Amino acid sequence: MALLVTTFPAPAAAQLKVGLSLPLSGPVEKLGRQFLAGAQLKLEEHNRQAEAPVELAIADDRCDGDVAGLSADELRQSGAGLITGILCNAVAFELAEAFRQSAIPLLVAGARAPRLTIDRQRKGWHVWRLAPSDTEAAIIASRELSRQWASSPYAIIDDGTAYGRGLADQFRTAMEEAGLPPQFQDNFRPTQSTQARLVRRLRRAGTAKAFIGAGAEDVAMIARNSAELEIPLEIAAGDALSVLPFLPQEQWPPDGLHAVLARHEVAATIPQQLAARLEQAEIDPEPYALAGYQAMEVALQALQPGATDTAGRLNGETFATVLGPVKFDETGANTIPVHTLFEWRGGAFEEIAP
Repeated sequence: MALLVTTFPAPAAAQLKVGLSLPLSGPVEKLGRQFLAGAQLKLEEHNRQAEAPVELAIADDRCDGDVAGLSADELRQSGAGLITGILCNAVAFELAEAFRQSAIPLLVAGARAPRLTIDRQRKGWHVWRLAPSDTEAAIIASRELSRQWASSPYAIIDDGTAYGRGLADQFRTAMEEAGLPPQFQDNFRPTQSTQARLVRRLRRAGTAKAFIGAGAEDVAMIARNSAELEIPLEIAAGDALSVLPFLPQEQWPPDGLHAVLARHEVAATIPQQLAARLEQAEIDPEPYALAGYQAMEVALQALQPGATDTAGRLNGETFATVLGPVKFDETGANTIPVHTLFEWRGGAFEEIAP
């Protein structure tokens, strides 16, 4: 596995360097390439105006904890003063241990495991998690829907997958903590030709509102079946619905479907200025390209000649990015949520004003 180092025009003095640990081969290579494109675009923009351009060291971690040990060695040898990327949980934990002694800051842009911040102080990790936690979408959903559904019986259903069951369980826990347990819980088999029986079960249970942990195709089908059967059903779901605009139009749900999505996953919320930059660079505005651009924005604002000074900036600063401000708490978690509630209207998601 080779370490790639991109060097931009530089003065004679030693340069600052950002490291990227990304899956550039293997099953999720596409996501790593998207992230890399966004990160390189931001770095190129920075270096065109900087008095002291910044170097970039890139290591392929394959989204594999075993391979991540090798990428950690290569990034350490490269002299990177801050490492970002880190899309996968197994890689994040491996790098957190690998850089514990050297104290090189890790800006985790993709991995979402809550333990990265929960265990940070106890284990002495130098981790700042830019990505939201695994539980953020469910927490934001419960915050918004607990107000709207407070006086109505509702159901929680899932498709039995790790994603669907996990999201449903997290949402149920948050709603129960708010004093609003579901009236009905159920699951269904995904990727069937119809979910009409499920819709009828919801009607018999006396629930006209449902939070669904499932993929976009199944959630859209449930919404269509509800409309076809003339059974009123208000549906909300999670960030798997970000792909809805890319499904064939005949699979789209009726207007009114709610989804809790990260803002950068929705085309309508991408700042026009950034969209123009991406288009000029011939980069598709994919979520991971946007995440790469934002991660490099934070990295460049935080990076200092010494690891202690870089960590101090990560701990104390609020970073302005094209996707909104970033501020880390004492656990290294980003305190500013990236998820919010959207509504499906006319083939696109529209953000619902709080």
